[in-house]
Amino acid sequence: MQRRTSLGRGFTPSRFADPRRVGALAGLIGACVFVFSYADGFGEQFIDVAKISVVVVVVLGTLWFLFVRPQWLGETMSPKPWAIGVYLLCVVGELGLIRVGTEWLMVIGRAELRPAVIALIVGLHFVPFAWAFRERMFYVRGGALIILGGLGLLTNWAPAAAAGSGLVMTLLLLAQSTEFDAPIVVKR
Repeated sequence: MQRRTSLGRGFTPSRFADPRRVGALAGLIGACVFVFSYADGFGEQFIDVAKISVVVVVVLGTLWFLFVRPQWLGETMSPKPWAIGVYLLCVVGELGLIRVGTEWLMVIGRAELRPAVIALIVGLHFVPFAWAFRERMFYVRGGALIILGGLGLLTNWAPAAAAGSGLVMTLLLLAQSTEFDAPIVVKR
């Protein structure tokens, strides 16, 4: 991995200590859960070929660029102590909203929309991360999932929206891991 010099308060951690690389693993796992759980929404013929081949190839490529032949992801800024609190609140809020959203869908008799609600809520939980950790990638990732989850709710294609969210997430993580999506620190 090429190390570039740090400027100011930024630093470039080692590949196994970089929270962006380690955090990408959680994203890859979540994306795979979306795709493998909801790929039926794309139609029967799509499931076996595309979900296995495309997603597995993209995940393996992402892991390659994150850990085997790591690319420089840009400087990272030391998070403020309160940023960890924002992270924990977002995760707790995400789980709580998924529970409330699921209960609400059950009450109104629309449980089939649950995958889209989950995609939407997962997308929402990324937005405060972008602010707290000053990383643009969270805005892009969150925005994509919010749009796909919202479209799934509006079109009643909830499983396809969730599977599509997983596929988009893997592609965004691949782009992030290859310098294609060169990180830009959000200024406050």
